[in-house]
Amino acid sequence: MVPVDRAVAAEVEAIVAREAFLLDTRRWADWLALYADDAIFWVPAWASDDGFTTDPDNNVSLMYMDKAGLEARVFRIESADSWATEPLPFTAHLVTSVLVTATRGAELEASAAWLVRSFARTRGATLRGGRYDYVFRRAPDGLRIARKTVYVHDDRIVGALDVYNI
Repeated sequence: MVPVDRAVAAEVEAIVAREAFLLDTRRWADWLALYADDAIFWVPAWASDDGFTTDPDNNVSLMYMDKAGLEARVFRIESADSWATEPLPFTAHLVTSVLVTATRGAELEASAAWLVRSFARTRGATLRGGRYDYVFRRAPDGLRIARKTVYVHDDRIVGALDVYNI
């Protein structure tokens, strides 16, 4: 771990909390605005009992997209063109243990633990958990998410897996 100024740590904690809030309140445009234009959103698959895939270009991923892919996904959610997730479930993101793990110039790395409870009247409730690894990049108006890796700590995926319920 690296020593981090408390103000920087608070800024990282605030953006992580804001992201959770924006997903839970379905404020998609504001959520997308948290991401850098060249951002990557990656959900690796399990590679073995001991870990996850490490190369999204050559290994299986549960999700792997750039910001344009995130924007396309939000378009499908907003236009109700996502049959697998209709009706859209309510979510509650619980994010804790946010920790800045490295700093390199204008970039910060951070990790956090997460649980997401999703509920749709037609499908009931699901609970998922895992770890987020972030790379944040400093922009003139604050931090932006340059990369988010979502490790899902479930051995099988029940129901739809989407950007809003992990």
